[in-house]
Amino acid sequence: MELILIRHAKPLAGEHSDGSQADPPLGRLGRAQALAAADWLARAPLHRLVSSPTLRARQTAEPTATRTGLDITLDDRLRDAGHDGPRYVPIEQDKAGDRAAYRSRIAAYRSGSGLTAISQRVNEALDDWTAQHRGERVAVFCHGSVVNVYAARVLGVADPVFLEAGFASGHRFLVSRDGTRSVRSLNETAYLCSL
Repeated sequence: MELILIRHAKPLAGEHSDGSQADPPLGRLGRAQALAAADWLARAPLHRLVSSPTLRARQTAEPTATRTGLDITLDDRLRDAGHDGPRYVPIEQDKAGDRAAYRSRIAAYRSGSGLTAISQRVNEALDDWTAQHRGERVAVFCHGSVVNVYAARVLGVADPVFLEAGFASGHRFLVSRDGTRSVRSLNETAYLCSL
C-alpha cells in the first residue's frame, strides 16, 4: 500500500489571550497550496483520506475530498506536538524572524516531552491505517512533527527532528503486505512551484 503524508498548508498565526487552544485557519497562500496538493493527489486513485482534527489540516484535506468524493476521517492521534497551546506560530516564521525562538522549539521537539512523546500514538495511528488498507492508497493530512516521527522510524534515524517538511509537502511511503516500510519520496513540492 502507499501511505502519503501531507503536511498542512500555510496557516495564519494565532494566539488566544484566554489560554484556549490556538487553531488558526489557512491563509490565502495556504488555500492555494491545498488546491495544488489536491491536483497532485488526484493523479492516481485514492481510497481513504485521513486528517488530524486541527483546522489547518482539515482545510488542507478539503479540496482533495471535494475532488475525489471521499470523506475525511479525523484521527486525534495525528495531532501535532504541543497542539493544545494558546499560541500557534509556524516554525518557519520563527526561523525567519526569531532565531532564539526557533532554536528553543527545536530543543523542545528533541526533549523527552517533544516528538518522542508523540511517537507512540503517531506510529500506532499510521500502522492502523496501513493495516486496514492493504493494497490501497491512503492520504493523511497532518503536521511536520507527524511526518518527522514516521519518517525517522522508517529510515531508522535516531533524531526525530531531521526533516524540514514544507507547507503542503507530500511524503510517500510504501508498506508491503508483511509490514516492511520504505520511503518512496520525502518533501515533494514540485506541484507548488507555480504559487
